[in-house]
Amino acid sequence: MAQHYIDHELGDQTEAVDPKSHSTIVGYRRNLQRHILPRWGRRIALSIEPLEIESWLKSLKRDEQFANATLDRLRRIMSLIFKSAQRYALIPRGEEHNPLRYVRCKTTSSYEAITVTPAQAFAIWSRLPEPQSTLVLLCAATGLRISEALGLLWGDVDIKGQVIQVRRTWTGGRVGSPKSPASQAAVPCGLVLAAHLNKWQAETPYAAPSDWVFASFRMKGRQPLTGNMLVEDYLRPAATAVGVLKENDTTTRWGFHNLRHSLANFLVGQGTDPKTVQTLLRHADVATTLGI
Repeated sequence: MAQHYIDHELGDQTEAVDPKSHSTIVGYRRNLQRHILPRWGRRIALSIEPLEIESWLKSLKRDEQFANATLDRLRRIMSLIFKSAQRYALIPRGEEHNPLRYVRCKTTSSYEAITVTPAQAFAIWSRLPEPQSTLVLLCAATGLRISEALGLLWGDVDIKGQVIQVRRTWTGGRVGSPKSPASQAAVPCGLVLAAHLNKWQAETPYAAPSDWVFASFRMKGRQPLTGNMLVEDYLRPAATAVGVLKENDTTTRWGFHNLRHSLANFLVGQGTDPKTVQTLLRHADVATTLGI
């Protein structure tokens, strides 16, 4: 059933009614290979009981320190496999044949993202070389997701018009589509950010409209830089240097998305109404903004 789901739901997305992003597909495959299949892959699907699954999820929380959100993700992937199998008539379609319908799992997370003040963001930015400094300024000032920032071509950046078009993402070594239709909205490019982008375009050898804004020199401009390497090699050390992270802290979650959270926090602190914050961050639902 799992292999059938991989072949039919995680394969070519061009004609899919509800296409999944490349990062979602990679995440689903990883969770299947690392966690779900080692535990359930040799079991007959209709013999699996809901309480067995609940016990397994509790053991992952207890022994592996998995967060509630991760456990819920595993539950949802298993549920999708059963639903897909029912759709293709691999198993009967009655509710009693999908054990995930009766599995209880906490979905609330205790995770609270670290946010930085404008002064801290400036301190982090000032310690970075180019193009990492311009990339951090871009993410901090616009709230762009790192995949969206790395997916920018110079043709997407209208410096004179002070606007940036979000047309694609770069994640997992592949070009993808933005997260949602709302994510494809243009973002404003203020004068300071525009000046730094203009300066970087004058310095980089990859400055044509079809070139990546943050092209990898090692790859001779054929692809953008890699997000997780940027965090480990530049963003995290800079955050440690200014005291946002403690020395030798390797467990606290910290990355470009913290800059997005920080922008939301700053805007709300300035009294900006939620609808405006939603528009700037390009959330599909204002409930997401209010949740932040």
